[in-house]
Amino acid sequence: MERELAGSLPLLQKRGFMELERYQTSRQKPAAVNLAPLDELQKQLREGGIETVALREIDGERTRLELYRCNTVIWRDMPHEAHVEWQDPPFDIFTRSIFERPAVLLDSFFVARDGDHIVGLSYLLRRPDGDAEVGDTGVLSSHRRRGIARVLKMLVTRWAAQQGIPVVHTDNRADNAGMLAINRELGFQPGEVVIVLEKTMASPTAI
Repeated sequence: MERELAGSLPLLQKRGFMELERYQTSRQKPAAVNLAPLDELQKQLREGGIETVALREIDGERTRLELYRCNTVIWRDMPHEAHVEWQDPPFDIFTRSIFERPAVLLDSFFVARDGDHIVGLSYLLRRPDGDAEVGDTGVLSSHRRRGIARVLKMLVTRWAAQQGIPVVHTDNRADNAGMLAINRELGFQPGEVVIVLEKTMASPTAI
């Protein structure tokens, strides 16, 4: 945590640890969020050729292939350390991680479509304490800056409020200004900053 770093950083640096990234945690009370603009925002997207819909309503083999294609592109596009080489999970493993994972709240899963192609998604995960957390939210780079992520997160927020989920938790890279701004608009209150450190271990000497 950021508040604990000042005292421990000199020791960590002395031992070879380097900061990799920072994540901003935040919490939202879905029932308190003003979602009045949602219908109009969805209408504007439709007029621009973008449909936002619950995944359950369009589920099928083609949809799952599209979801896989979209999600893996979004993952590859996320900022990551230069020395980390991303590898897409096999389709069957990805599908099980979404549709068979007990924590995934499938009814909270919404996607954006441009024609037959999925271009954005957002959904929640169940927490043991009765709260929920954002499983993922992302939009293809070709479709950003059109308000798609905002509408998807509003749909998820409305669903959470309707289900009586008291709090939704999320964390985002501290340098993801766009998503942090959307979170603030949707009532997410900043919490702790989580700092990820790394130390490269020396290779063992060959005998």
